[in-house]
Amino acid sequence: MKELVFEVGTEEMPPRFVPQAIEVIRERFIKWLKEERIEGKEIKVFGTPRRLVILGLLEEYQSPLEVLKIGPPKKVAFKEDGRPTPQAEGFAKSQGVSVDELVVVSTEKGEYVAVKKSEEGENTSELLKGFLPQLILNLPMPKSMRWGKMNLRFIRPIRWILAVFGGEVLESEIFETSSYTFGHRFMAPQRIKINGIKDYLAQLREAYVLVDQEERRRKIREEIERVTTPVGGHPLIDENLLEEVTFMVEYPWAILGGFEESFLQLPKEVLITTMQHHQRFFPVLNEKGQLMPYFVAISNTLAKDMEVVKKGNERVLKARLEDASFFYHHDLKTPLEERVPRLKEVVFHSELGSLYDKVQRLVVLSEKIALKVCPEKVGLAKRAAFLCKADLLTEMVGEFPELQGIMGREYALKAGENEEVALAIEEHYKPKSSDDDLPQSETGSVLSIAEKLDNLCGFFSIGLSPTGTSDPFALRRQAIGLVMILLKRKWRLNLREAIKWAFELLGDKLKKPEAEEEVLEFILGRYEGILLSEGFLKDEINAVFEVQKEDVVDIKNRIQALHNFRSSPDFQNLVIAFKRVSNILKGMTFPQEVNPQFLLQEEEKELYNLYLSISQEAEPLFQKEDYLGLLRLFVKMKNTIDRFFDNVLVMTEEKTLRKNRFALLRSINNLFLKVADISKLVA
Repeated sequence: MKELVFEVGTEEMPPRFVPQAIEVIRERFIKWLKEERIEGKEIKVFGTPRRLVILGLLEEYQSPLEVLKIGPPKKVAFKEDGRPTPQAEGFAKSQGVSVDELVVVSTEKGEYVAVKKSEEGENTSELLKGFLPQLILNLPMPKSMRWGKMNLRFIRPIRWILAVFGGEVLESEIFETSSYTFGHRFMAPQRIKINGIKDYLAQLREAYVLVDQEERRRKIREEIERVTTPVGGHPLIDENLLEEVTFMVEYPWAILGGFEESFLQLPKEVLITTMQHHQRFFPVLNEKGQLMPYFVAISNTLAKDMEVVKKGNERVLKARLEDASFFYHHDLKTPLEERVPRLKEVVFHSELGSLYDKVQRLVVLSEKIALKVCPEKVGLAKRAAFLCKADLLTEMVGEFPELQGIMGREYALKAGENEEVALAIEEHYKPKSSDDDLPQSETGSVLSIAEKLDNLCGFFSIGLSPTGTSDPFALRRQAIGLVMILLKRKWRLNLREAIKWAFELLGDKLKKPEAEEEVLEFILGRYEGILLSEGFLKDEINAVFEVQKEDVVDIKNRIQALHNFRSSPDFQNLVIAFKRVSNILKGMTFPQEVNPQFLLQEEEKELYNLYLSISQEAEPLFQKEDYLGLLRLFVKMKNTIDRFFDNVLVMTEEKTLRKNRFALLRSINNLFLKVADISKLVA
């Protein structure tokens, strides 16, 4: 095998682009190797702000291609005594083989003679020359730039192409390639000749470039620990920030900086947001988890005097924190309650009114929800709903949008609001992402559900439901969050009823009243995804959705019972019994109840009496929602149902008897349906 070293050197690329490019390159390169029958080992794709890299061991040639050349039919190629005909001889000659090398193969059209040939594979280097430039130039890019004499586009100008295979330069008609790379832009900018993979990695490491992103990530962690340990601190490492910084540097150096302790009087989220989101700094915590007056910056360059770099970072952060301190103290002069009327001036959506309109809807919706799930929290929920959007008008949130809700909590506490009301203001946005926490307080949970219902119903009602590729209002995430909150709290909220409340509150803004059902199905669609991810089966979910769509907790309980019962030896008996009953009822209407006087045969009398007995036993189990117990109870009907179908003619010509027998089967079917539509299950 030969070593491939391919590197595209560029101006600094955006840090969010590089990891995406790495994944696309890896996927497409491996797929290409498979399609071209090129065996490859130890394929690795790396990226830094200035380079995208492919390393690997590849076979020098494609694997041979086995080809089957089909000739004339066997009966045309050979006589009855087995001697070849002129047609067979001509086919063999055209393929460059003797008649003895012909084989007989079976096809859809019958038996034919054929030749099995092996075509030698092409040289891998020739194939790489055509593929690698196209791989790079066809990466998905948010924006691209032209450069040089040729009309080529890339995310940033390409400065060099290192392309070496087996120690030889891979030439290209598109790029000017060479066996040279370059080290760190400032620390080691000289040209470096490359012969192979180990040589490439070692020389670049000496030239202050850690090509492997995982190695850079580890180095950043080590550097942060190195500078924080002497002050007794522990870094607060946000994984998203670490990912971003990893692709901002080629070789990391950590700098420990500090700020005035007086800034620690600000809410910790203000300090953390300022450091992480605005300066790409890592905050430092003490052993108690409290913020210390330090931060860690990651530099891409080891300056002659790092103290100058440190002071520069401190100066920038100080200016930011001074602004934040000014905003904070200025905001405190106006309580949240006084800001609420000004929400009339802020448009939530052109078709859904102002933020004040939304707040009024949330107050009513929160009250209705709280009355159903936690009546003792009604007052707190209404108060939190009234104040929940006021912080959007503060200077702090205007400067730091990431702090919406968080500053509402802080300002509410400073104004003397109830602690749970203040916490609910923050929590009503939760969960903000798939890995975010759910609201911890009951009031926050109520308000979060109200917020999500209002958004879902509002946007669906004006025809702005998500499409396959677009969800600008994050309605999928909000539907999932709504379901997860109800499940966590085990709250028995009727979704259909709650959706109806939200639609009624839209008043004259409602454009599509029929969208109520769309919202319900949309929420259930997201719920189905949650259930599948937890290991429940599609048929179990479908069986329950047929009979219960309103209560997510009850849905989960029913599906769990079906799932648990599936491992029982009685599962198949239950499914068979139910399907025998449900299949014969399809398309039938049943205006009457069972009349015992018209039960003539012993088998139908026996089934009716058993039905009455089972119904009586089932009632307390229904009250307790013991669905597993109900399934075990229903199995007892299996043998009696079988005897009924084996000995009783349901479709008798006697109309009265026929209707009565259908009424009996309908009653049994309805009893089963109190748990799930078991006909949807696959036995």
